[in-house]
Amino acid sequence: MKHIRVKNNISLARISIVIVFLALIRTLSEPLRLHYYSPISLNYEMLKPYITGALIASIALFAMTIFSFFSKHTIVLIIAVLAILALFIIKIYGCPAC
Repeated sequence: MKHIRVKNNISLARISIVIVFLALIRTLSEPLRLHYYSPISLNYEMLKPYITGALIASIALFAMTIFSFFSKHTIVLIIAVLAILALFIIKIYGCPAC
């Protein structure tokens, strides 16, 4: 039974790393989309939530990768949940015009 739980944690940790990586790509690509398809000019205040989100996602991804190398898969899952919650908070409260 313990072997199944460990294998499940490893799979969930790998999936969470991919999810946070996709969130990082999405966060980095959104200002480019806004640049080409938005009718208004972009300024720093509009880009600040995306820069903050990309920084949070990249730091979380780095930490998740390091902990994954040391087989701390439960910590990887906790960091992934915290990073996704932080990105949601930034989206809700950090970008009122979005």
